Amino acid sequence: MSLGTENQAVVLPHKRLGMASFIIGVTCIVVILLVAGIVMTWTELPGPMMTALEVVPAAMLCAALIGIGLGIFGAGDRSSRKLYPLLGLALNIAILTTFVALALVGLAMKAP
Repeated sequence: MSLGTENQAVVLPHKRLGMASFIIGVTCIVVILLVAGIVMTWTELPGPMMTALEVVPAAMLCAALIGIGLGIFGAGDRSSRKLYPLLGLALNIAILTTFVALALVGLAMKAP
């Protein structure tokens, strides 16, 4: 009986692209929930805060698009596990879908 390495299982590591995609997705969701909480308080906000509330959603949309790209590249990497890239893709696509749905609802509300 010999101790050979012929039948040992290959343990695939988690790579950084997939983890980055997942972290971007989670961060976007947390920031969006914080912004929604601030908006739902119905208090009068100062001018710089209103400007920030206009810029932050656009930044989160760009971050979600970057997260989708990282998730695609992470899922395409054959030498890594696929958990984090797939979770990142799911979260970032859900964020993008939510933004598109809210934009369509906003456009429908403005229509005469």
